Amino acid sequence: RYRGRWFDISSGIVFLGLWSIPVMWVGVMLIGFLANEEFIRWFPTAGLHDLKAQQMPFLPRAPESGFERGWLLDTVWHLILPVICLTYGGFAVMAKLTRASLLENMAADYVRTARAKGVSDHDVLFRHVLHNSLLPLITVLVGILPAMFAGTVIIETIFSISGMGKLGVEAAFMKDRE
Repeated sequence: RYRGRWFDISSGIVFLGLWSIPVMWVGVMLIGFLANEEFIRWFPTAGLHDLKAQQMPFLPRAPESGFERGWLLDTVWHLILPVICLTYGGFAVMAKLTRASLLENMAADYVRTARAKGVSDHDVLFRHVLHNSLLPLITVLVGILPAMFAGTVIIETIFSISGMGKLGVEAAFMKDRE
């Protein structure tokens, strides 16, 4: 809707930059700045759980002694940085593709016809254009998901997580085909 304005141009530059940055570098930088004791130290550096996770209750709670994180919140807290590393590239690609698809459909004949009939801009955008713009996104998403799963091997190595990516590589090296 706002093609060529400052938000369109700046978001395009940001998404192109996000897509260009390697996942390995981003993972190391996130650990270095957001999990390092010398900088912010908001997140843990490795693993899926705290060392005391087995003694934690499942859900967070706030007894008189103070706030207890709980096993579930601890797991989510440990997964924030790996999930950011896994999704930022695909998000950038999908955002650029969404923009291109929406712009292409905004110039279509059926949009001009709907506007000529007196349909509001909001309804034209969300009921006509968005529905037809989702088809290329679904098609590309089918290709992004396997690439994201393949990238889990790198993410699991950087964040010291034992997961399905490492298990798949180990099975391939051991020639476990079952």
